[in-house]
Amino acid sequence: MPRHILKSLFLAYIFTLAATAQRSVTYDNRSGLSHWIVSDVLQDRQGFIWLSTWNGLNRFDGYEFRQIKTRPGDGTDIKSEVIRRIMQDGKGNIVCRTESGFFRFDTHNYRLEDVADTTMYDMPPIGKPAPFRDSEGNVWTVERYGVTKTCTAHHPAKIVTGTENVQARAFMRDRKNRWWLATKEDECIRIYDGRNVLAGFLGSDGRLHGEKTPFGHRAYTIVQTRGGDIWAGCKPGALIRMRERADGTFEIRRIRGAELACDIIYHIIEDGAGRLWLATFGGGVVCIPNPEADNPMFISFKINGAESKGCKVRRLLLTRRGNIVCATTNGIVTGRINRSDVRKSVFRRLGRDGKRSGSLCNNATMDVVQDGRGRIFIATENSGIDMTDEEELFGDEPSFAHFNTANSSLTSDACLAMTVKGGGHILVVCTDRVMDFMPYGDSTVTYSRRFWSAACHFSEERPLRLPDGSWLFGQEQGAYIATPHNMDTRGYKPPLLFTELMVSGKQPVTGICTTDTVVLGTDERNFSISFAALDYTDNTDICYRSRLDGSPWSRAGNDRTLTFYDMAPGTHTLTVQSTDRYGRWVDNARRLTIIVTPHWHETLWARMAEWLLFAGMITGVVYTVFYIRNMNRQRRELLVKYMALLDRADGGQSPAEKAEAPALPAELPESDRRFLGLVMRYIEENIGNSDANIDDMAAFAATSRSNLNRKLRSLVDITAAQLLIDARMQRAAQMLGAAAAEDGKPRIAEIAYACGYSDPRYFSRCFRQKYGVTPSEYHGVSGTGR
Repeated sequence: MPRHILKSLFLAYIFTLAATAQRSVTYDNRSGLSHWIVSDVLQDRQGFIWLSTWNGLNRFDGYEFRQIKTRPGDGTDIKSEVIRRIMQDGKGNIVCRTESGFFRFDTHNYRLEDVADTTMYDMPPIGKPAPFRDSEGNVWTVERYGVTKTCTAHHPAKIVTGTENVQARAFMRDRKNRWWLATKEDECIRIYDGRNVLAGFLGSDGRLHGEKTPFGHRAYTIVQTRGGDIWAGCKPGALIRMRERADGTFEIRRIRGAELACDIIYHIIEDGAGRLWLATFGGGVVCIPNPEADNPMFISFKINGAESKGCKVRRLLLTRRGNIVCATTNGIVTGRINRSDVRKSVFRRLGRDGKRSGSLCNNATMDVVQDGRGRIFIATENSGIDMTDEEELFGDEPSFAHFNTANSSLTSDACLAMTVKGGGHILVVCTDRVMDFMPYGDSTVTYSRRFWSAACHFSEERPLRLPDGSWLFGQEQGAYIATPHNMDTRGYKPPLLFTELMVSGKQPVTGICTTDTVVLGTDERNFSISFAALDYTDNTDICYRSRLDGSPWSRAGNDRTLTFYDMAPGTHTLTVQSTDRYGRWVDNARRLTIIVTPHWHETLWARMAEWLLFAGMITGVVYTVFYIRNMNRQRRELLVKYMALLDRADGGQSPAEKAEAPALPAELPESDRRFLGLVMRYIEENIGNSDANIDDMAAFAATSRSNLNRKLRSLVDITAAQLLIDARMQRAAQMLGAAAAEDGKPRIAEIAYACGYSDPRYFSRCFRQKYGVTPSEYHGVSGTGR
């Protein structure tokens, strides 16, 4: 067998062992165990690992140890917690053997129980137990100090044999369904057939070699034109054109030109007219309008808003409308290609503007792609991804939508390269992971470093779809292939369990894992809930997300504790989901119903009572307002009728008027009618008496002064003094009116005396205050027909 084949097989075997290398970790009291002497290990039906120690039971969820111990008043008679052996009974409970007997831990209600009948358990003898293998195949071995877990690491993605410890820098799939792989440190170009079998190494002589042969240049990009030529851009500077001959060898020629100011080529694309566009790392954008010529021509362009000389371009995108978008180290460059004269194409630079939120989020752009919907995505070095469309991008002031770890499902902002996967998905290569991002539904599947290798550092090359449907990815440590099965099919699904409930000021509840409903008291509004996905092989890159009452999912992260403050009373549903050890979301969502008991004033009945009370208060206020208004109206009406009766009694009316004068309301009580009659009689008899006073009026009405005023206020809303004044003013107005009717000049003094005023001047002031005019003026008005 040829030596190079044996070498390849040996390397494949070595790296297969490396991909499945065993890893061991020892747990003792420094890791959180309650004692460094461990006597036994088992796994319960929920998936927890239980370790018995000389200081009680310990439950392990892959992250933390939680101790189970006796407590005063727990109802047990356990004399010792130095546990020698443990086993599970038929119900899944853990039976513990100590030097002084047995006790049992009920895994359904998380309580310790005494064991009366010890003969029912066939417990292994005290001594060092045999190694225990958990459900994932990990081996737990009890040591002198603690316990050692030995697991087998597995990485679904496979390294391309022979690329170990060299950077995979450039990929290309040619028309013959071969794929090309250029690596950096060894300066090799490998060519594989459609079955992913290495066809050989392309040498500088244009031949394929069976053994590793340097190409002589570090290719950073490889592309095949429609004419069949293969172009390679290299660093250090070189632009190489390769033409395949009939015998399978290649004519290799380095293309030079005085117009090519920088020959460090990072990317090459071909447009619809057969022109080549070069992304140079220091010379901006360059076009080759005649790439098939023996001496191709180079055209450089001025970039508005940037120095063309020194412009470092990483990636190019030819849009659907035939325009150019360039990812550079200092923003993006857009170019409108002039189809009639390419020299007249216009390029401009767009960068970050701190005063405008819709501007580019970062000037350090790494890649640019366009999806099936026409949306353009721009990967930045440390600010996530920007999205826009072509019309917006080539407008006067383009605006971008931003996707990053703070506002989307992305798990990394350090984006190096992208490729359109199809179906609305974009594969995003980051520094230590690959994200399958679906921007329209804002969902992301992350393939963490555990999916790839222990040392995971990706290069800037775009992923390449291979002929068999697999994807090729570039890393600093080699090229990796991920099959659709590896990427889309989930293997081990870690069970997700709630591990602890912590209410402020109370003992943590570890038995929350056995229930799907938690009832909290009226004063237990602040609490924390912990959870864990049980993966004992490798839980380093497991991510979690949560949502409460159907709200959107939270941002994915490694936090395993949720804290709630002042939780509203009522029934809530908490949902938590995790990824697997490789970062892929799995169907293991766990739901917990949280019932927060309300205070009495927060209950439905209390709220109904509050609403009823509020409605009653409003009704009472409205009723009171209308009642007061109605009472005032009735008092005014009664006062009018009462004053009319006074007029009639005083003789100030004609017989016809007296007959038509209104009587007191019939519904007026007899006592009130009698009371008003007495007051009226006193006023009638004393209206001209200047010595008449309220005390005499009260005595005449057989009541007190205060009761007189109170009664009059309640009936006619007026005091006794005011009633007497109004009656006298009314009599004066009648007398003035009668004088006017007879065309006689009124004698003001006589009218004043007749109305009980001893001072005519004071009478005039009172009259003016009542009617707004003097008695003389009132007489004049009455004489004109008042």
